[in-house]
Amino acid sequence: MKLNSNKILVILSISILIFCLIALLVSISSKINFDNLILLSFRQNGNTSVPIGLAWFKDFMADITSLGSVSIIVLVTLFVSGFMIVKKNFNFLWLILFAAIGGSLLDLLFKELFARPRPEIVSHLVNVESWSFPSGHSVTSAVLYLSLSVIFIPVNIEKKLKKFILTFAILISILIGVSRIYLGVHYLSDVLAGWMLGTAWCCISILFAERLTNKKFAEKTNG
Repeated sequence: MKLNSNKILVILSISILIFCLIALLVSISSKINFDNLILLSFRQNGNTSVPIGLAWFKDFMADITSLGSVSIIVLVTLFVSGFMIVKKNFNFLWLILFAAIGGSLLDLLFKELFARPRPEIVSHLVNVESWSFPSGHSVTSAVLYLSLSVIFIPVNIEKKLKKFILTFAILISILIGVSRIYLGVHYLSDVLAGWMLGTAWCCISILFAERLTNKKFAEKTNG
């Protein structure tokens, strides 16, 4: 894979640093003032159970948030994995599997580690059961959609199209994260931490797949 490892390492380092800073704030106090202010900004004045915007916007955000749900992530991962098996492109297969499975496990680990309760200052507009930090939707969407965009980037296509694919993947992840705040089930800090953790794991997955590719290439050359 023709990827700039130095840039990936820089992004990885920055993502880990920001995640650690947010995690430190959350560990000091599970309730952060700006988190509540952001949640309330998405609700009508005097009624924390009614979100801002037109009536249809709530359903729109619920649809957006579903793009980061376990069901969609599993289905997309299985589809892409099957496609890569048929194409016999095992390098990208390892990338997707390592990214998706590892990202999900990391999310579960940190949720149990921090055990942060869900927001209580506003009503939840969708059902949730797990802990709040970090946002699982933000983690898995960043991991999966960024990894999928990387699959297309090495292809011999125009530079503008490569940028469009990456930008669209980032936009989807951002919208999913914002939808979690809008629906009242996550704090901003949960979402920011989720994005950073997902981005960091995506970088690690890319480096892992790249190392695996180089190893296989060396084996074939030596053989």
